[in-house]
Amino acid sequence: MFSPEMMKAAQGMMANMSPEEMQRMTQMASSMDPKVMENMMKGMGGPAGGGPAAGMDAAQIQEQMKQMGKMSPEQLKQGMSAAQTQMGGQQQYMVSGANKLKDEGNTLIKAGKHAEALKVYGRAMENIKPFSGDDVTQLRHSLLLNSAMCHLKLKDFKQTVDTCEEALAINGKSVKALFRRGLARFESGQLAEGVADVKLASKLSPEDKTIA
Repeated sequence: MFSPEMMKAAQGMMANMSPEEMQRMTQMASSMDPKVMENMMKGMGGPAGGGPAAGMDAAQIQEQMKQMGKMSPEQLKQGMSAAQTQMGGQQQYMVSGANKLKDEGNTLIKAGKHAEALKVYGRAMENIKPFSGDDVTQLRHSLLLNSAMCHLKLKDFKQTVDTCEEALAINGKSVKALFRRGLARFESGQLAEGVADVKLASKLSPEDKTIA
């Protein structure tokens, strides 16, 4: 329903609340308009709506809040802790699966099957889409770089540029993203921009002879 970081923050907030404050919070949430609840979910990083990613819609969450209102403060804390542990386990499982897909994609690249590799990388990114954290961010960055290389090999230069820019949004000094965007821009006729990207990549990693 919510990100692991949000669950952790909520647990910390609840730990500092008195029993009366906690009871008021759950009572207020249980009587909240579902639309207001949905907007709060969006603002706090949780998926809104009743789609597969959310698992529960705002009305269902409101009903859950009513049930929570009947719990003791200690039961609420235990439930929050259990939910956070469960989400952490789910994230670990999905990240592990995404890493295996990444390895599968890398094998396909070595075999020259770039279109097939792209599909595999796409599945890996879908696996980790609901999650966050340094390990997830690094993995997503790596998957974007590999996807950009596939687009480049397939001569889809616009998609190469777009994918590299997603990677650069994560790490603005990503040498591989700059280099691959530069090649794609050059091939698209954006000569000045392409040369600028390659020069910057070379400046950031002067020891890399492949971009010198």
